[in-house]
Amino acid sequence: MKPYSEDLRCLVVNAYEMGEGTIAEVADQFGVKTAFVKKILRLHRAGESLKPKHGGGSKPTLRDEDRDWLRAAVEARPDATLRELKEFLAAECGVKISEPTLCRELQKLKLPRKKRTSSPANETRRNAALSDAGSRD
Repeated sequence: MKPYSEDLRCLVVNAYEMGEGTIAEVADQFGVKTAFVKKILRLHRAGESLKPKHGGGSKPTLRDEDRDWLRAAVEARPDATLRELKEFLAAECGVKISEPTLCRELQKLKLPRKKRTSSPANETRRNAALSDAGSRD
């Protein structure tokens, strides 16, 4: 979610200071929460800037250079597991990242990840089905 613009913040402060209503009424008028109006008024009274400080959400875990290291690691060893890539990032870049976060980063970079071992996935089921069919006779 994007932060409210500086213009809206100024309008909220001006509306309240001009006596256009209570905090709750000003919040309803501009479609914001009362906590937001209180926060903006507190900032204004303290003489602080009304500009949004942060774009919302958490900061990215990996920096651009970390992503470059990750891309190089996947290109060098395309069969590496998430755990191996996680350990590589910890050793080479000093970045501690969870496997699910690493998986999302790989998806953002459109990089493949190891999905199964080198043996065919259906081989075990096929052998089990054959042995079951032979035991019925």
